[in-house]
Order: sequence, then C-alpha cells, then structure tokens
Amino acid sequence: MSEMSRDLDGASINFFSEEVVEILEKACRIFSRSFQPQYPLIIKQLGEGTVIDINENEYIDFTSGGGTLLLGGNHPKIIEAITKLLEQKNLFTFPKSYNRDFIEFIEELLRVSPIRDEARALILDSRSEAVEAAIRIARLYTGRRLIIGFTGSYHGLTLGAQSISTDIPTKWKRFEEAPGFVKIPYPDCSRCFFHLKNNECRRDCLDYLEEFLKLDILENIGAIILQPLRSDGVSPPEEYLKNLKKICRENKILLVVDESISAPARTGRWFILDYYNVDVDCLILASQISQGNPIGVFLSRSRLLDLEPNYLEPEIGGNILTITIASKVLEILKDEGLIERAERIGRLIKKRLEELKEELEFISRINGKGMYIGLELGEEDKQSRILGRELTTECFRNGLLLKIHRESTIVISPPLNIKEEVLEKGLEILDAKLRELYRVRARF
Repeated sequence: MSEMSRDLDGASINFFSEEVVEILEKACRIFSRSFQPQYPLIIKQLGEGTVIDINENEYIDFTSGGGTLLLGGNHPKIIEAITKLLEQKNLFTFPKSYNRDFIEFIEELLRVSPIRDEARALILDSRSEAVEAAIRIARLYTGRRLIIGFTGSYHGLTLGAQSISTDIPTKWKRFEEAPGFVKIPYPDCSRCFFHLKNNECRRDCLDYLEEFLKLDILENIGAIILQPLRSDGVSPPEEYLKNLKKICRENKILLVVDESISAPARTGRWFILDYYNVDVDCLILASQISQGNPIGVFLSRSRLLDLEPNYLEPEIGGNILTITIASKVLEILKDEGLIERAERIGRLIKKRLEELKEELEFISRINGKGMYIGLELGEEDKQSRILGRELTTECFRNGLLLKIHRESTIVISPPLNIKEEVLEKGLEILDAKLRELYRVRARF
C-alpha cells in the first residue's frame, strides 16, 4: 500500500491524474446520466480486500466490490477455475441443456439450504428475475394475487421487484407500480414503527400483521416476501420470524425470504435463516454467490416448482462461467473455514464500533450480523446525510472504500477473506476520520 494511503494525519491520495480526468469526461459523454458511481475510481486491479487504481493508488475495500465480491477480486482458486474453463474451450452456454457442473452446483446448494423438505432450484439471470419468479409462483400455486412486502426493503428494479420494494430513491420511483402489492412496517426494534423501546416490545408489529390479515383481503394474499438482512444491516428479532412463519402456515400464505445480501456465509452462517432455525417455503440468492457474475437463484419446496415445461423460462439461466465460479465459491467457503471466520471477524468489528459509539454521540446505532454491519450517523435527517457524505469522502481520500446507504448509514462489508492486517488498517482509517468529523462538528 502506498505511503499516501497509509497516512492518517491528513495526506490524501492524488486520484485526479490527466488520464483519470480524460476517462471520466468520456464517461460523462457516453454513459446514461442515471449511472452515478459513488467514487471517481478507475480500477486497474483487485486484491483480496484491496483495489488498485490506474495511478497505482491502493485502497482498502470495505464494500466487497459494491456487495458482490464475497471473496475479493483475485482468489487464486477462482482464477484457476476460470483459467481451466478457458483452456477447455467450454466458455459458452448452450441454453436449456444439462451440464455436470451445473447439477453438482445445485446439489451442493440444496445440501446447505435451510429449506428442510425436498427442494428444487430454478437458476435465473438476476436477483430481480428470481423475485419475479417468486411472485409468479406464489400467484400460480395459491391462486391469490396480493403480495406483502416490508418497508425499508429492496428486492430489485424490474416492475414486480420494484413494486414490492420501498428502499429505492424517489427519483427511481417515478414509474407506475404494478397492482397487487402491499407494504407493512418492517420489525426494526431500534427504530420501532410503534415508538416502543426494546424492553417495551409487545409484539405490536405481529398484531398489526394479524389485524391486517383479518380484513377481507386475506383470501387474496399469496405470499409475504421478507428481506432478513436489510441494506442498512437491520434484521428482525428471532421471535418475529418464528411467529411470522406460524402466521403464514395457518393462513396458507407462502413465506419467501430474499437472502441476496446475507448469503452465502456473509453473516457467519451459510444463510442468516440458520440463526433463526426457521423453515421457509422459498429462498432467493443473487450474484454474491458468483462473485458478481449474473445469476438469480430461486430455491423452494419441490411442489412449488412442479411446473409445466417452459412456464418459467430464463433467458440464459446460469452461464457456465457463472456456475463454475459459484461452485468454487461454495467449495472455498467450506474448505477455508470462512463461514466461522465471518462470525468471528464480525464480532471484532462490531465491538470496535460499539466502543466508538460510546465516545462519539453522533453515531446513533450499529446493526448487522457477521461481516455485514451498518453504522448509522444521526437520525436520518439532512445533517446526518451531510455527515455520511463527508465521512465516505474523507475515507476515500485516505485509502478506504465504504458503501453508504441512504446517505447516513455507513455499510462495512469487506470480503470474507480480507487479511486481518488490512482489515485493521481500514478500521484505523475509519476510526480516525470519525473522530476528526466529530471534532469538527463539535465546533458548531
């Protein structure tokens, strides 16, 4: 790592070289204006927890490539698997055909899946497609059209996935939503919809759902889609999820869980559902399992995928490169003990942040499990959004990449195999910049 990116006392990385400016100017001319990267970063090379730009500046990556590079950018076993595939001249996919690697990948995924009954898989091309598949299957299987989602959740940007999401900037929502979707309060105990404290919780959110179901629309509800780890790191309490499953079972409603953020292994378990010991009907995974290569995985009880031929037909349905990488990811997670490591490292990160929270009062809450942690500044107001932008900008200038959610929650989600000395360096930068920001804020 360069001396500049090591310096915590004010020296900043020089990333605006003539070459960078030229590339950014071209991008502004030819890209859609809706494409807005968080950082003016022109990447040259990726490491296991680091990013190198074209000026040879090295950054610590606490974003895992924006949430997709579970194992960093150059794990040798993944590089070897891709190289072997290229040497076999077997890079291209023949749609709607069988492949040994494809079958072995699905078998392994079903082995670790929290769906306890006999299960099947449908491989699609994106998270949004997998969510759309869940919606279609729920409506087909139950004969009911209404789908319930939760506030603060994100499931994708196709019409159905967007219609069940609320965690989308308003400027993206200037489109007519599809009919048949209802959103209810997410069980966020640290910011309760019913204004209760943790020790006052009376399961009001479950009562709200049950009262909602007593309306005459009950007979029209086909599925409830839950994100058990939101983008800000918030998860429902254990009892909520168990009771939600009970409610769904009693009312013949399918429970669909979108683990695109939390699985595989990100939270210290194969699936975050493993913490809850709850059986669900359907499960969704996305490109985190394939190192950012396009995939959407829909797992469900076998009876739900007992469909007519071609009823749900993906455009590609998992190209051979994606499947090869995803298979290798599952193997590495198991062989290198990265699931257990994610839990251990996550506890260390959270402990450091909780200690900081005790000192710096503008840190309002810390959420998350394993190596996905949300650090919220302020109370989601204009001032906290300014703080969030300032913090991520200053960290970037000093060699640390952070993801920001709703401009006030800093997401810390490094690759599961990040070296501990690199992780420590990143935490030092974050610590220093939080303290610096706090001192500046205290003057006003």
